[in-house]
Amino acid sequence: MPPSLSVLIVAFNSRDHLPACLSALAAQTLPREQFEVVVLDNASTDGSAELAEGFAGVRVVRLPRNVGFAEGNNRAGRLARGAYWVLLNPDTLPDPFWLEETARAISENPGCAIASKLLLADDPTKLNSAGLFPLRDGRGADRGFGQPDDGRYEGGGEVFGGCAAALAVPAPPDGRLFDPRLFLYAEDLELAWRWRRAGRRTVFCPRAVVLHQVGAAGGSAVYWFHAERNRAVVCLRWADPVTAVLAAAGLMIRAARGLLFSRLGHPAAKYNRANAAAVARAAVDYWRLLPAVLAERLSWSRPL
Repeated sequence: MPPSLSVLIVAFNSRDHLPACLSALAAQTLPREQFEVVVLDNASTDGSAELAEGFAGVRVVRLPRNVGFAEGNNRAGRLARGAYWVLLNPDTLPDPFWLEETARAISENPGCAIASKLLLADDPTKLNSAGLFPLRDGRGADRGFGQPDDGRYEGGGEVFGGCAAALAVPAPPDGRLFDPRLFLYAEDLELAWRWRRAGRRTVFCPRAVVLHQVGAAGGSAVYWFHAERNRAVVCLRWADPVTAVLAAAGLMIRAARGLLFSRLGHPAAKYNRANAAAVARAAVDYWRLLPAVLAERLSWSRPL
């Protein structure tokens, strides 16, 4: 009998965090036959795959190149057997009751996505995420980020979306959960928009607790390129027309400003040469993707 849950971990040079994450999964109270663990290694060079292979019962899939977080989860899921995909970042530490509480929430909310409660690993008294919500500038924000975990979100209930660092979703029939064009960042926001357009719900489960080490790649050129481009692309695809236009205009303004400030030697790290160039590339790539994404918007396709 196949497991009901498939825990999917997409790893890329994750050696520093992966052992603790896999050890926490081995300590789950949910019976082991009810879940499987699939680690997809995105061509790591630090021995992450070999390390994961040392854990009993963990299936490791190695890719010859880095396909990103979005497509990495798609590929890991297509190899999974569970009725639900349970996404988990390698830089997380799930509570021993995490999967048991997730499974309970699934049974109480059939067909819904289940968002875990993420706490900051550096300060577990504070929230990382109690679900996602969209901002007027097109970004997605974590509900409760930085606030004390003092019970204000313990009621659970429906949320706009869930952070992909710890999120359970029904296995999509076509094996495509995320838009692979996004590569990484904002893929969970795009999913939330698409999920809601399809009339489906995401429920926050405050008892499914996970510690998350936040911000490992924040501030890098990779971050600036994907975060800036993807914000505008997701808005173009799903947001209201005003937000979509403002998000695109904001990207163009930030790209021009970054290049100017970089040339003038502005001391802020986001205006150094590499980061400014990354935002400029994001603006260019937005225009490359615009015709296809706009056509999808006009068709209001609903793949889920």
